[in-house]
Amino acid sequence: MENFLDTFLYAYTVTSQVVFPMLIFIIILLIIDLGKYSKLSEKISKLLLNLSESIDDSGFKKNTDENNLRHIQRFIDKKISKD
Repeated sequence: MENFLDTFLYAYTVTSQVVFPMLIFIIILLIIDLGKYSKLSEKISKLLLNLSESIDDSGFKKNTDENNLRHIQRFIDKKISKD
């Protein structure tokens, strides 16, 4: 029985020594990947802001309670309904 317990403890130790670095590697890759999505989201927000400001400069004013995406949608809807 003691031999079984020693074998189990040895297998657990070896497995934990192998799996722990792999787990750390996966976590690092996940953090890097999430950072890319954050940068992409920031770029999209900047593009929407610039587009909304350009529409506002063209004379189609933004309502005070309206976000950039809603402002762009309202502009597109108005242009489509004109045609």
